[in-house]
Amino acid sequence: MKVSQHNEQQHSEHDVSNDPVWDLLRQSPAAKVSPDFADRVIQATRTAERPSSFWAHSYTVIAGLGAIAAALTIAAVMVFLPEPAETIVAQPAEPVDAFASLDEVAHQEVLLAATDHLGEFSDTELVTLIGF
Repeated sequence: MKVSQHNEQQHSEHDVSNDPVWDLLRQSPAAKVSPDFADRVIQATRTAERPSSFWAHSYTVIAGLGAIAAALTIAAVMVFLPEPAETIVAQPAEPVDAFASLDEVAHQEVLLAATDHLGEFSDTELVTLIGF
């Protein structure tokens, strides 16, 4: 029983009807707001200067420092890298036929096509295709 009595007392202490602050608020006169109050508040917020953000300035400084660091790195690479040595390209002693491998592939394709139709070729034609 003591627990329920304690809960009732606690509930009654926080009851709005028994709160002295609310009693004072009920006794105070109601405030009248002028018809253009909202318009004036909106205009004041729009015309008020916004304080500049610390982060906006710091991002600009960081970006500037990054650009300077990149420029210095590129300059250091250009200054301190050695010049490339002259490269000598060896020329082949004999001229190479660029189409030799292509000719060989074409010859193999003809032989493969002939194997599909062996009955249509004479012995002489097959020997000529093989190259004996």
